[in-house]
Amino acid sequence: MREESLSREIRYGKQDIAELESASIQVHLIYQKTAELFKRSVDSPSGSNNPVHTDVDWMNSAGSGSSPAVLQKWIQAPSGWKCIGCELRLPDRVSHAKQQTYNDRLCLKAGNGKLVQIEMLIQAVVWSQYEKIRMFAPWLGDEPFYTAEELEVIARYIVPTYFSDRPLHEQGKVFKIHQPYGHIPLYQEYVDAPSCCVQVDGALLEGRLLTGVFVSDTQTFGLNPYVKDGDGGRTYMQAFVQ
Repeated sequence: MREESLSREIRYGKQDIAELESASIQVHLIYQKTAELFKRSVDSPSGSNNPVHTDVDWMNSAGSGSSPAVLQKWIQAPSGWKCIGCELRLPDRVSHAKQQTYNDRLCLKAGNGKLVQIEMLIQAVVWSQYEKIRMFAPWLGDEPFYTAEELEVIARYIVPTYFSDRPLHEQGKVFKIHQPYGHIPLYQEYVDAPSCCVQVDGALLEGRLLTGVFVSDTQTFGLNPYVKDGDGGRTYMQAFVQ
């Protein structure tokens, strides 16, 4: 995937910055909570027949000893900020040009031998649990897996992601299929990102504007706006607070 950096600034209002910082931490904690639930499920004796089970592979190992942060990917949609997923990254807090992709992609191997990326898998598990809790709330008592506050965060910020395209077809939603080569497909409601044009090496590059937010533990440390072109390439820019 092509990645470049520019000195151009993308402007954010103080209210947007405050919302992204708060929302990204809340989403990160939900991801962590869900990942722990999933790990317990696949490690338990009853999880031995799970189609996605315990063979864990690090893809394209780069041999880096640094601890990765999570790069959440956000879109400012007409209905507000939406998180479409996350990636493991090695952020450089000083220079955008030196940011590195964390090429070790954590995957699980399914029973059919195909892989599923952990990042998108967790997004789908979050949404699956959210819908089940909403559906069966009257019978779940006072302690469902997600708190009322977490359910509000999921509904407001996390983009619906499924293991099948059927729910999206039934709702008449436009969706995107996430299926890297050799991987199990996951289906996500399409969120239209704002259009953006930038000059790169004298040529006009058109794409969609996304905002990356680095999160580690309970801290955010940097916004990373980028234009994603039709081939999946990214051109990173500087975040500027108005």
